[in-house]
Amino acid sequence: MRNLRLSELIGIAARMLTRGRFLKRTPFWSRDEMQAWQLRRIRELVRHAFEHIPFYTDLYRGAGFAPDDLKTWDDFRRLPCVTKDQVISNYPARMLKAGHNLDELIVSRSSGSSGKVLDICYDSDAMITYVLAGLRLYKMCFTYRPWHKQVYVYTSPYPMESLLGLYPLHFVPTLAPVNEILTTLKKVKPDLLVCYPSHLKQILQSTTEADRALIRPKAVSVNSEMSTQAERDYLQTLLGCPVLDEYSSEELTRIAAQCVHKTYHIFEDINYIETLDAAGMPTAGAGTIMGTNLHNFAMPMIRYVQNDIGRIEESACSCGWRFRRLLDFQGRRNDSFEMPSGKILSSGFLLDATYDFLLTYRTAVKDFCLIQRSKTEVVLQVVPGSGWNVEVDQRISARFQSFLEPGVGFLVQCVVECEKTKTGKRNPIINLMNRAPAVQP
Repeated sequence: MRNLRLSELIGIAARMLTRGRFLKRTPFWSRDEMQAWQLRRIRELVRHAFEHIPFYTDLYRGAGFAPDDLKTWDDFRRLPCVTKDQVISNYPARMLKAGHNLDELIVSRSSGSSGKVLDICYDSDAMITYVLAGLRLYKMCFTYRPWHKQVYVYTSPYPMESLLGLYPLHFVPTLAPVNEILTTLKKVKPDLLVCYPSHLKQILQSTTEADRALIRPKAVSVNSEMSTQAERDYLQTLLGCPVLDEYSSEELTRIAAQCVHKTYHIFEDINYIETLDAAGMPTAGAGTIMGTNLHNFAMPMIRYVQNDIGRIEESACSCGWRFRRLLDFQGRRNDSFEMPSGKILSSGFLLDATYDFLLTYRTAVKDFCLIQRSKTEVVLQVVPGSGWNVEVDQRISARFQSFLEPGVGFLVQCVVECEKTKTGKRNPIINLMNRAPAVQP
């Protein structure tokens, strides 16, 4: 993802007074007010997609749909769903408006939790909204002020280091040694820490009580992986500050986040979220999460199947927000690897190790799966792309071997399709030692 330009940073600062007010008011709207605004926004988005995005033009024409047909929520629910495979196979030519210059857009690459590689594009206007929504998210944790410092332990830097000097950000790569991360935390003394939950746990295991007293932030926001409330409560006890979860994706950006009362609030002004039952029909019960991003007109995500599981409920929260709540959330859980010495390589660390080569070799890898078969054997399955060659193979092998202990073998294996978990789902990180043995007849 490219850095935001000065004009874009100025745009964010300017819109803090206008769009910032909008994002401050919307959590307190009535359900009727919110649905009316969402439907107006969706009608505008669907018309734009039909008229300017070739993928949606063909998808909707094939379903016998035209923009004027969209008048009610029932009409919207008859629109076809969109899958990740469709987005990948149609990107970029058929997923972007003709004339869009990729250099002018903000492009984010992700494998998500499924392991399949895709790029998502935003224009500057959408990115401004997402940044402001991020500031609001952090204010759900504590009174986040412009002078407060943030350290984020993550895959790659945010597209800015501060907002014209306000809300300063300090980036630490997840692949950095734990002692280096601790050194940064002690030096910066962040007010806000953002990282993967598995990596936070690993970092805290290397600290003393004195270290934690020195580092202690006002809040921690964890994301990108599943973690239980019990795990977050334990981490909160160690740090003496709220540890709250955020649910987001590259495709839909901000989806939901916990407030200090540990309620997951869906960001209704960023996405319209639905759940589908096993037959692909909307359900009030637990189902597959699907979302429509309400701001990305450069590369629309309309009724996009996110593939995590959850249930949506309308109920009050002590914080006063009236956004619907996300319950029974069951995103994919990634595995950690255990080395012969007992050292644990967290799933967050492993994901960043894989993202590292995805970002470096953008055309070389279509899909991947990192598998630990035993304490002494790790395999990286790769579905090769057009840029795959022997040199890329050797560089990736050397990179991963450096993360593993002596005596642990590493092999790159080119495959047509990557291995799946025991539930049949795609997961980029699989530890086969965690699988229960098959029951013998």
